[in-house]
Amino acid sequence: MESLHLSFSRVVDADIFKGIKIDTSVTISHLFYADDAVFIGEWSDDNLTRIMHVLHCFFLSSGLKINVKKSHLLGVGVPNDNITSAAMNLGCSVMKTPFKYLGVMVGGDMSKIKAWDKTICKLNSRLSKWKLKTLSIGGRLTLLKSIFFNGNQGDEKKIAWVKWSKVLAAKKHGGLGVSIYYALNRALLIKWVWRFISQDNSLWFRLITSIHGSHIQNLSSYNSSTWNAIIREVNVLQAQGIDLISHCKKCPGNGLLTRLWSDSWLGDKQLRYMFPRIYALELKECIVADKMQNFVDHSLRRTVRGGAEAHQLDQLQGLIGSMVLTNTMDRWYWDLNGNGVFCVKDVRNLLDETFLPKDVNATRWIKYIPIKINVFAWKVYLDRLPTKLNLARRGVQVPSLSCPICNSASEDMSHLLFSCELATDVIRQVCRWWNLVWTPLGSYSEWLSWLKSIRYTTKNGMDTYEEWHGSVGNTIPIQYETGWASD
Repeated sequence: MESLHLSFSRVVDADIFKGIKIDTSVTISHLFYADDAVFIGEWSDDNLTRIMHVLHCFFLSSGLKINVKKSHLLGVGVPNDNITSAAMNLGCSVMKTPFKYLGVMVGGDMSKIKAWDKTICKLNSRLSKWKLKTLSIGGRLTLLKSIFFNGNQGDEKKIAWVKWSKVLAAKKHGGLGVSIYYALNRALLIKWVWRFISQDNSLWFRLITSIHGSHIQNLSSYNSSTWNAIIREVNVLQAQGIDLISHCKKCPGNGLLTRLWSDSWLGDKQLRYMFPRIYALELKECIVADKMQNFVDHSLRRTVRGGAEAHQLDQLQGLIGSMVLTNTMDRWYWDLNGNGVFCVKDVRNLLDETFLPKDVNATRWIKYIPIKINVFAWKVYLDRLPTKLNLARRGVQVPSLSCPICNSASEDMSHLLFSCELATDVIRQVCRWWNLVWTPLGSYSEWLSWLKSIRYTTKNGMDTYEEWHGSVGNTIPIQYETGWASD
């Protein structure tokens, strides 16, 4: 593919094949990905013929032949008859929009719900009802962490025992750490902004720059381009108090690529906002290297006067004077992590912290035990089990609220797990097994305090394990917040 790329680039440079000119510096003629090739150019019989000639030469030199029957021809703004006739001459098929390229739909309006019908149908076919019924609550959480968390029975509406926002919240804030797709989507959009700001010199960057300019700006509301939609979402977040652009900082090396006033390279703000009176006197946009070599005020349209102007100039000179340039190139860095490289997770966590609810108590989560047990303990803590009392509170008709095991009290969460005769017998047997002193427990909070007070050594845990299993197998010690226990 590399040799084909070089060959086709020479054909374009020799003006044998005419690609699509975006401006004087950017021309798009071909896109390659693995064993997939897309040729893009002006519609003409000569262009189509020359594509086939290049592919034939590539076949003669490499032995790799393009399967024309599996290829497709797409015309934009070209009469259908012309497209059909050209496809017949080439021996390929006609492609119509929207189409799928590398797993992504191209040419459709993905902002419409209808555009996602095929994706939803594909997901439903893979996750049929019987498969969903066999999944535990832990399996659902692992699979999708979304709408399937509460299960699905066709048109039947199941009880949502926990608020969806609570499920989405981070574990440190009392949730399950699912996160919101809104945060993930915006984080992926911001990744494109980071690529544009950091100027990775890719074809994508050069294309966006040639069409929309080299600065991030809110384009006309009548412009429905993808880049405009991304910038609009950035501005929406900024209006909500989340300025993600401010976390893209410039780290000067030699100062030749860092704009003094418009890049964030000193502090958390751009200098034009930190020193507006001096910026108003600036004649032109200058780079850091120029200001470091000359006096700060050499490019001002007039001499700085006293008062606020003199005060801001002294502060600016003090900041710039503390900087030392090096022989390295200027680079961009992301200040939401320690390594300076943009990470989608950073943006996602920031948005979750902003929009999701926070509980003072973190979710207790032990990674050594099954997820469904962790989720069950979480529901117990929130009192969100489908006990008779909880069902009655949600309007479900329950013949009797009494516990069906002992008939001595109403079936609520505390009684079912701690006060019922059967639950008490089970806890006593566990305490006897572990050589612990049994104490009556009446609620989850009491049980949790009792569990924290246990001091059990790994050695005793292994002895008990071997007694129970006949000295066969391995033991996996689990460390709780206090003490040890064996699984």
